[in-house]
Amino acid sequence: MFRNSGFYFILLLFVALIGFWPSYFSRWLPDIDAYTHFHAVSMLLWLCLLIAQAFLIRYKQYRLHRMVGKFSYLLVPVLIVSLVLLAHYQIVIEDGAVPPFRRYILFLQLSLLCLFIIAYGLAILYRHQPARHARYMITTAFTLIDPAVARIPLGIPDLPFSYQVLTFALTDLLIILMIILERKQTKGREVFPLMLIIFVFFQWLNLNWTHSHQWTDFANWFAGLPLT
Repeated sequence: MFRNSGFYFILLLFVALIGFWPSYFSRWLPDIDAYTHFHAVSMLLWLCLLIAQAFLIRYKQYRLHRMVGKFSYLLVPVLIVSLVLLAHYQIVIEDGAVPPFRRYILFLQLSLLCLFIIAYGLAILYRHQPARHARYMITTAFTLIDPAVARIPLGIPDLPFSYQVLTFALTDLLIILMIILERKQTKGREVFPLMLIIFVFFQWLNLNWTHSHQWTDFANWFAGLPLT
């Protein structure tokens, strides 16, 4: 099943290009702030790394795969910094506080970052166990589905619930599909069920906790940091 993962990552790259075309790729680059460029480049590099690593495994270039993989030790910290800075730069203060929508977006950004860090961290932890390592690395790509798909102009009419429910559901369905497809595997089969639980937990928090006093206080504190 994982022999074709490189092609799926390429598909995800095209989805990201389509989703971010109106707000980023179609615009004159000097008109876009440096924080957005920083994050866009780091995420594109991550997708390219996933694609390259998948094809290196497909063609049994294991030594080169390990060499290229070490680049992630540098890229992932850069990616984390890029998203934190972008999230801070996009914060808006109205009447001395962060408005509800911006608090919601902040949680979405940081929760996806947490999911990415968890998946990547477990992938590195199990780097000597290929079955688990590959699955956790694949899971890092699932954190990109919501940001990309949510920006595609699908012309969906107003919904009686958050549009995020659709992108979350799509992410969860893809993970469930992975669980079904590999139900007969003997090694690493627990990875996708575990990550599905973690994804659903953060999604639940996003839809139910972002208006809490605790998150409001955190958002206001975060906005006050001298980061950007």
